[in-house]
Amino acid sequence: MKRLWLLTFLLVACARNAPPVVILPAETNTARPPLPTVTLLKPTSTIVVSNTAEPTATVSIPPTPTEAPLVPVSYRLREVVTGLTEPVVLAHARDGSGRLFVVEQPGRIRVVQNGELLAEPFLNVRELLTDRGNEQGLLGLVFHPRYAENGFFFINYTDKGGDTIVARYSVSAEANRADPASAKTILKVRQPYANHNGGDLAFGPDGYLYIGLGDGGSGGDPQGNGQNLTALLGKMLRIDVDNGDPYAIPPDNPFATRSGVRHEIWATGLRNPWRFSFDRGTGDLFIADVGQNQYEEVNYQPAASRGGENYGWNYLEGLHEYAGNAPAGLSAPIFEYSHAEGCSVTGGYVYRGASLPGLQGVYLVGDYCSGQVWALTPAAAGWQADLLFEVSFSLSAFGEDEAGELYLLDHRRGGVYQLVAGNQ
Repeated sequence: MKRLWLLTFLLVACARNAPPVVILPAETNTARPPLPTVTLLKPTSTIVVSNTAEPTATVSIPPTPTEAPLVPVSYRLREVVTGLTEPVVLAHARDGSGRLFVVEQPGRIRVVQNGELLAEPFLNVRELLTDRGNEQGLLGLVFHPRYAENGFFFINYTDKGGDTIVARYSVSAEANRADPASAKTILKVRQPYANHNGGDLAFGPDGYLYIGLGDGGSGGDPQGNGQNLTALLGKMLRIDVDNGDPYAIPPDNPFATRSGVRHEIWATGLRNPWRFSFDRGTGDLFIADVGQNQYEEVNYQPAASRGGENYGWNYLEGLHEYAGNAPAGLSAPIFEYSHAEGCSVTGGYVYRGASLPGLQGVYLVGDYCSGQVWALTPAAAGWQADLLFEVSFSLSAFGEDEAGELYLLDHRRGGVYQLVAGNQ
């Protein structure tokens, strides 16, 4: 995510010829700033990422999935809540309550219950972190798969020294308040620079905790972390938080038995995996990796993978040579776009809800700066990307509720919006 690019792209949606679709306001909101808009793009812009890379990029392409149906073209965003401060994550507790939990980058977790933003935060860790850098702060939240039983959840933030902390907390006796005293540090990773902190957390269908870490920052990966197996930076990690102290290494991690490397590593060659997610229907993993100066990318790992993929940074930026001398066996992205279309990719989810049947099984991804949102579907030549719409706000994250319905977060204006059909 790159907050400072925002002003360059705020007016992109206004340049489109399609009429704006006004976001539906929440019925309980009486005073609000001007509503952002959704611009439908007609005709749909179609891009196919074929199973061909540039000659300088020696990559292995993921297997071509089965064909998926086309997606519909009419959507609205229904306002859920506003008044948040720099929201970056929306999560649910897996407990049947229907509540939404929204992470504010300066350090608070807010609760949305029955469509209302509660005044008291679920947790406030403002005093523990720094958010002086654009990419610092409270960046990740995930609830344990058995949260209803054990009350555990995990957060990812940059501490006062700028280092990454992954910590476990417990809910208090009050369902909408966490216990600040329950904090237990699970992992601390030294950060050499203030940017490229990653920050996302997710539990896989295997029950293990996955952690996305950027390459440590600056530009161009000056420390070579993306390709260094002795460093946790520039990686996707996979750890067992239900065993060991503070965690155990899953025995089937790809480097679990290899000496001289970090056994937590699940995948390598990442620059800044700001947002990643698992398809709740198939278990496939989608990693949106923020690019350097020219290309943004989405990487795909099928559920059957045994880990160890190398996504190419900093040999490659997307499908294109960056540092050069790329070895054989790198995993190519399934989708890329240039900085003519945005500046910072925001990964989303594969839709598995009920209200938008035309999007069933489709992965949505957007751009923080331009507000463009694409739908990725498997195609014979690789993956097809349909440009669905643009939003007139800074898209920091997508969210998913317990039922699989999707939400978009406005980082600058502090809003949460549900994606609904245009006729709803």
